[in-house]
Amino acid sequence: MATLYLHIGTPKTGTTAIQNFLPLNGELLKKQGFCYPDFGYRYNGVNKYRNAHFLVHRQSCSLESEKEIRKSEDERFFEGLDRIKELSNIYPNVILSDENIWNGYINRENFWRILKDALAERGLDLKVIVYLRRQDMVVESYYAQRVKVKIQMSFQDYLDSEDIDYFKLDYYSQLKEISQVIGKDNVIVRVYEKKQYEGNGNTLISDFLKTLGLELDERYESPDIVVNTSLHGKFLEVKRILNEFDCFKTRNNFAVRYLKIAQEEDEKSNGVSSSKFFTYEKRMDFLEKYREGNTAVAKEFMNRRDGVLFRNEIRKSYGIAGNYLPEEMILICGRMLELQHEEMKNKLGSMKTELEGMKREIEYQSRPLVRKIAAKIYHTIFK
Repeated sequence: MATLYLHIGTPKTGTTAIQNFLPLNGELLKKQGFCYPDFGYRYNGVNKYRNAHFLVHRQSCSLESEKEIRKSEDERFFEGLDRIKELSNIYPNVILSDENIWNGYINRENFWRILKDALAERGLDLKVIVYLRRQDMVVESYYAQRVKVKIQMSFQDYLDSEDIDYFKLDYYSQLKEISQVIGKDNVIVRVYEKKQYEGNGNTLISDFLKTLGLELDERYESPDIVVNTSLHGKFLEVKRILNEFDCFKTRNNFAVRYLKIAQEEDEKSNGVSSSKFFTYEKRMDFLEKYREGNTAVAKEFMNRRDGVLFRNEIRKSYGIAGNYLPEEMILICGRMLELQHEEMKNKLGSMKTELEGMKREIEYQSRPLVRKIAAKIYHTIFK
């Protein structure tokens, strides 16, 4: 019986790295009986390598068009499963991945029951792979991302907002709901911590391959990773303040580019900042809400007698983001203006050079024409 391995995130656990690695090594994986298919489904704002997104995609629509659109989405849901069935006739294992499933499966009623039954009808077993990151780190990462894009609220206001509910941070409740349908033995839980990665090299990729029963070796290629530098500390705080203005709220606005440059310069001089948004005491209070559930996950889903899910040390020495002097903010803004001025100056210099080149080319190309016109005039006058 073939197996579908469904990687469902969670978000902020290196899912993009895994999704880029699998298609790059598609041929090698196929030789070992694993297929990471591209169905050709594309969605706005969704990485094309998130090949499981069709399972949970829900398009925003008006009430008038909702019935027709939902019907189309359901048709694609089962169409995709039919294609997985066809692939399973060739490959005993099929891999799908999309981190939105962790949060988004609730948008499709009875998602896990429907998926399990539909796969069983097609002769496939289901294994779910999920990576968990310590809850406080998830929230900090999401907050930094949201500030980078547009929000202006403080971290405390963010904690008090309804956005926190989106994360589904009660891991035990979520895993229990899934396992009650597909079976606990079919839920593979891994921890997003370097010290807990298994496999050759102890990396996220080696750990993921290990869950499939594979070993990372020199045959596999590593994708060219474009590091998306995260703003943090006082540089993120400047961006948060600037979000007062609409022109700074876009994802790729010029302020982010200059802030990243200024941050990199600062890190070269002063070292990488360890500023976080929680105080030590508030961090521990926040994690206390999930302590019992995390213990249950460790014991019931990972067979850990000690009940320890996350093993990274929580240090007291972190600085706290937000406690910055006005002079620090002004200097960063000044550096941004300086960088913008330098860029504009370089662009103007480049444009001037290009225009001068065009002028010389026009003069060169026009010489024969000028000579012809002059000759025509001469012969007309002195004919």
